[in-house]
Amino acid sequence: MPALIKCVCALLTLVDARVSTLNDQELTGTLVSIDSKVLKLDAGGSVSEVPIGDILSVKIGDEAEATQPPAAEIQLQSGFAIGVSSIAATAESVSGASERLGELKIPRAQVRALRLQPMKPEWSGEWQTFLKRKNSKDILVVPKRGGGGLDFLSGNVTSVKEEQIPFLLDGDEIPVPRPRVFGIVFARQEQAGAGGALAVTFRDGSRMGVSDISLANDQVKLSLPWKQDVNVPLEQVAAIDFSSGRIHYLSDIEPLAERYFGLDPEGRGWGPLFEKDRGTRTGISRQWKMSRDSFPNSGRPKLTLRGETYSRGLCIFPSARIDYALDGKYSSLTAVVGVDDQVAFNQVKGRPPTAVEITVEGDGKQIWHRMVNAPDDPVDLNVDLTGINTLRLIVDFGDGSSTCDFLDLANARLIVNTSAE
Repeated sequence: MPALIKCVCALLTLVDARVSTLNDQELTGTLVSIDSKVLKLDAGGSVSEVPIGDILSVKIGDEAEATQPPAAEIQLQSGFAIGVSSIAATAESVSGASERLGELKIPRAQVRALRLQPMKPEWSGEWQTFLKRKNSKDILVVPKRGGGGLDFLSGNVTSVKEEQIPFLLDGDEIPVPRPRVFGIVFARQEQAGAGGALAVTFRDGSRMGVSDISLANDQVKLSLPWKQDVNVPLEQVAAIDFSSGRIHYLSDIEPLAERYFGLDPEGRGWGPLFEKDRGTRTGISRQWKMSRDSFPNSGRPKLTLRGETYSRGLCIFPSARIDYALDGKYSSLTAVVGVDDQVAFNQVKGRPPTAVEITVEGDGKQIWHRMVNAPDDPVDLNVDLTGINTLRLIVDFGDGSSTCDFLDLANARLIVNTSAE
């Protein structure tokens, strides 16, 4: 028994990375190397190669293994944040010392804000509000006397020094003692700084965009957007997100055309009551217009299929035809399809379950079709879109009735065809 336990423990130690792919596979093993073409993963002595273009994310080690967050932070225009132990700034650049990334020198135009003191939980909301402001001047953020919140001054920060921060206020330069300053929010730039094609999360919670990444001998080399390369031990990296630019959620894309053909089958019920806006559903029938990322009632709950909620997706009520311009950029469409839980179980006893029909067309040809019974478990949609220029979703009455026909395409996402780039 002890020998078996040792064997099991040895196998468990090998599983220090989880690789999620675009086709919803998850691979586990020891991360061996990463280059511009492939990621190599050792699963119990068998090394497999995963094409970089197929990877969504890599999670490394135990997610619970988080370290103490740093006392100071550089917030980039792109939204990423880097934890640092020291900060200095000139009119041209911001310098910071990071335990993981070493010495950084970032063009000031790419820096949104500097947090110079540890974050207190009660100040977090106020700090985030300052970051969201459309400020044309720099903001010097200071704790209120007694510590009951944050206050600010608007002016111009010329530099950040070890002992003081020269601050131009109404034309006069005031040397503000640095210990008095909680943070600085620089004037908002018209264009956000470059975020990088990938996102790396570190053990301390810092997250930043990088232009390129490679791994060899347990050292991760990161190419930063401002043309600086740094090396980080693999053990300091918690996750690598490759998904930027590779996945487009259908709910984020404006349809090429969105048409509706009544709210009831021909000759049935109350459909004629909404004749004036039957083609657009922008008037009294707007509750039956395609909804993005939520169910279309007054509460706007998340899309839900058999108890599982989804933050992204479409909810479409028949009879509808939605067109999207793809321009041959995508390799596939994936989604989870079913009648939303809000209505799926509103069935009449003794009668067959209600149904809704969905057809997916690519350039005018049918590529997927299902008749979806309302109470049934959802089905997976996964269709090849290689070379397709126009995607059409057709949702229709499946049983001659409009009852319970709110159809979800949960987590509907288009996968970018990286081979065509």
